[in-house]
Amino acid sequence: MAHDVFVSYSNKDKPVADAVVAGLENKGIRCWIAPRDITPGISWGDAIINAIEGSSLMVIILSENSNRSKQVVREVERAVANNVIIIPFRIEDIDPTGAMAYFLATEHWLDAITPPIEKHIEKLT
Repeated sequence: MAHDVFVSYSNKDKPVADAVVAGLENKGIRCWIAPRDITPGISWGDAIINAIEGSSLMVIILSENSNRSKQVVREVERAVANNVIIIPFRIEDIDPTGAMAYFLATEHWLDAITPPIEKHIEKLT
């Protein structure tokens, strides 16, 4: 396994996703995040599926943006189908809706709503 954690996020939340990856990787936890870890010339979909299947854990940056993202919902569905542990890292005071609510209904969330985000990333590690 080339990585421990798959990080799922909406592009609109990329700064938070990058901070989470940096925090985890500084502690020696190997992360996979798109587009950084997609090999040029490889199908985006194939890369995502392989990365999820090769992970033991998924961190989803949970926000209104990711809640509405069809791509993020597909990633979460693939994680559920592959028995990958999911940790919702909630950065906004929202409740998941639709398919996202279905997939995350039984998961314990890590609330990261109050600043500074670094203390929540430390708890995540």
